[in-house]
Amino acid sequence: METKNLLLFRFYKTFFILAIILVSFIGFNTIFVYADETNTSLTEEINEEVGEEESFGQEEAFEKEIEVDDKEESENIQENNIEEETVKEETIEETKRIEITLEECIKELFKMYNPNEIKMPLNDEYILYGENQGFLKGIPDRNKDQLLTRGNLARIICNVLNIQPIYSKDPLFNDIKGQLNEEYIKAAYAEYLMDGITASSFSPNSTVKRDEFEKIIENLKSYKENPKDFKEKMKAQSGNEKAEKIKKLLSMSTYKSAAKKIETGTFMGILEKSKGKTFINGYEIPSFTYNNSTVVLLSDLKNYGFNLEWNDGLKAIFVHRAVDKNITGIDSGEIKKKEESLINKEVVYTNISVYAGNRRIPCYSVDNSSIIYINDLSPFGNVVWNGERKEVNVTLNNDVFKDGLNIKLLGNKVYNYYDTAIDVEVVHLWYDEKNKAFSTEADVFYGIPRNGYETIHLEKYESYEKKIYFGTIIKKTNLIENRLYENDINYYKSQRIIDYVCGVSKDSDEYLFSLVKPSIIIGTMKRAAGGFNKGEKVEILYGEDGSWYQCKSVSTGKTGRIPWGSVSIPPDPPTNKNQMTKEQLEAFVNKKGFTSQTNYFVWTDLDRQITHVFKKENGRWKLVRSMLCSTGRNITPTPRGFFTIKERGAYFGKGYMCKNWVQIWGDYLYHSVIMDVTGTYILENNVLGKRASHGCIRFSLENSKWFYDTIPRHTTVWIN
Repeated sequence: METKNLLLFRFYKTFFILAIILVSFIGFNTIFVYADETNTSLTEEINEEVGEEESFGQEEAFEKEIEVDDKEESENIQENNIEEETVKEETIEETKRIEITLEECIKELFKMYNPNEIKMPLNDEYILYGENQGFLKGIPDRNKDQLLTRGNLARIICNVLNIQPIYSKDPLFNDIKGQLNEEYIKAAYAEYLMDGITASSFSPNSTVKRDEFEKIIENLKSYKENPKDFKEKMKAQSGNEKAEKIKKLLSMSTYKSAAKKIETGTFMGILEKSKGKTFINGYEIPSFTYNNSTVVLLSDLKNYGFNLEWNDGLKAIFVHRAVDKNITGIDSGEIKKKEESLINKEVVYTNISVYAGNRRIPCYSVDNSSIIYINDLSPFGNVVWNGERKEVNVTLNNDVFKDGLNIKLLGNKVYNYYDTAIDVEVVHLWYDEKNKAFSTEADVFYGIPRNGYETIHLEKYESYEKKIYFGTIIKKTNLIENRLYENDINYYKSQRIIDYVCGVSKDSDEYLFSLVKPSIIIGTMKRAAGGFNKGEKVEILYGEDGSWYQCKSVSTGKTGRIPWGSVSIPPDPPTNKNQMTKEQLEAFVNKKGFTSQTNYFVWTDLDRQITHVFKKENGRWKLVRSMLCSTGRNITPTPRGFFTIKERGAYFGKGYMCKNWVQIWGDYLYHSVIMDVTGTYILENNVLGKRASHGCIRFSLENSKWFYDTIPRHTTVWIN
């Protein structure tokens, strides 16, 4: 019976398995119903005969199958969660790598500067906002979808925070030389607001990614709140290497112009009588001749249909045609009086600038009155010379100078008078005086805001240190071309302008050397003595108080010794109060090629009553100390020339004391001011900075001690 039951169980088991297999093909519901209707009694019979043990085994197997399914489902959920986290992380990383557009940049700047603004600009208005604020100066493509580059971001940062560009000969990075906004990249770096991609590369044309942009915006906020604290914090974080790079960058930011203007008041010539009469719209105006050309008084133009506008900041006068102003002229009697009062007067250089439109025209001064060439009124009309009648006739034309540009060149700035941002292309004109040749350098100022300006930095151009700058001419804007461009170019290239600009300009070395004047004392012999004739001019070289002078003849160069009192000596000259800058002093001694047996060089400037000490560093003299001093009076002069430091001592004097003496030559010493016999009290006050000694050179007590302790024996001394 048991065997039979077992066989039946196996049969039904096999049948049940086949039924499960059919489910996958036919459908679970069909098989399940069929099995339920036909096999219920068989299943019950099997359960009864097999017993409870068999039934428990099946249940346990089924539960295990459920556990396996649950485990697999749990593992699948875990795998899905990992995949979701990975996708999320990748999305975050992808967001960081998203490139920033110009519009997005301006949006962030708007939020930074308008934190409480409820009404935000429309999308199309952000670029306009950036232009009007001047944030987009120097940016060529100001399209809202334009991707933001690292170079453009550096410029925007400087615009927003009003950081000045750095023009340095140090390249800083290998890939920014000659790039647009190079000088602003250097400035942003020096302010710790942007770094390079690597130590040698900035990658100015690479687009800015969101993660970098967000960090920079945070830096901007901190900098805006307190620039000093921000820089100190960033400097501490960045370390010495960056600090040294910035130091080097700034140390190479000095440029010298190829030419300097001569000093105001420099004699230029004589004002002569006019070769004929001059008329403006038929009204005679006082006129003169200078440099073979007709000139008029600038102030007289107010009576001939012009307005004169003075700009105190620029030290400039702007000549405007006043169309609605009546021409009254000046009566003949006043004309004659003015001309007679100024003829044969000196013409001198003035630093006042005069503008006729965008042209800067020559101006001179005569008896504190400004004069200009009559031909420089040509922008306002026609200027014609009638040789037969010997007359200059100016016919004003109200439409001649209407260029329609709405752009003005004032000083070193380009002003925009449009009601929208503008791009302006200009040309800078340079002149090589040696080769008598002109050259030009073009530039474009992008995004000058409405009623705003852009500064012209001439030092950025290669010609700055080599040629004379003649002027800047507007070529065109992104809206209109300058119809007077060729006329302006030809004007600056005219011989009269060449003569003027070259005449008021000095070679930079010539200018530098002109700042240093020798203090030569010229006396007149009262009687014949020492081989010199009565009335002969002699240079006083040195002497012994009350006994004699060593002299040199101005005319023959003969030297000799004459008795005290045999020569008339002029009074002491005033001290030159115009001090040279540190850069000028260092440039002067290095260009002169002064040498010394030690690492120090001493220069006593008699004209300014000051002594400078230089130290050799990397093959160049560097100024380490400048000290007011008191040298010999004209009747007891300090000798001029080259000497070397010799002996030294702690003090000397009888009935008084001078401390810290250092020998120059013979009895001539550097030492302290005169003190009482104990060396406690100073006996003379207010002598430093003027001639007061018997030939020695006096310092303050502090400076005499420093000089005594610092300057070694055999150091070269130059006294001029």
